[in-house]
Amino acid sequence: MKKRISNKKEFYELYNAGLLGNRALAWNTHDELLASDWRGDICIRGVNIPRNQVRYNIPFEKVPEEIKDLESKGIPKEILRFNQSMPDQDLVMQGEAAYLLHGWELTYTTVKTPMNKAFEKERLVARGLAVKLMLESTMDPSSFEDLKALFDLYPESIVEFSTYRIAIGNIPGRNTVFWEVRNY
Repeated sequence: MKKRISNKKEFYELYNAGLLGNRALAWNTHDELLASDWRGDICIRGVNIPRNQVRYNIPFEKVPEEIKDLESKGIPKEILRFNQSMPDQDLVMQGEAAYLLHGWELTYTTVKTPMNKAFEKERLVARGLAVKLMLESTMDPSSFEDLKALFDLYPESIVEFSTYRIAIGNIPGRNTVFWEVRNY
């Protein structure tokens, strides 16, 4: 039986349990963020908040102001989630990969900015063996093996990722973080 991740709630349960590969350092509440050792820039996301309200590259000390601004727009603090801002200057490639019956598919960009904004500037598509070769040449071997393992577990899913020139995320020695694994 093929496994599927059918909604965002199911995805977050697996993601927060650490079952979907390397990810950005993340905190489920502002209090968790404050209790952590992280003092770098922050990305503020949320459960079911509009993509245009996601905040990127917020200096740690400015997070309370951004929370207040989001609350003023009707977005409750309780649904906000926080993660380390990614080193966009070191970004190599990011996108959405799939390994389907007819082979590899990839929608990607090389623009060095958060993916949602990058796709507005550049959206490239590749298929077949070229995708495998691109991913193998940009991801470190462990990250590529992680991607293949995700496709083994969730063979009909889309895997959203970002690959960097440097090690990044919560698993040491990986240059790729996985943002989402989905069938929705």
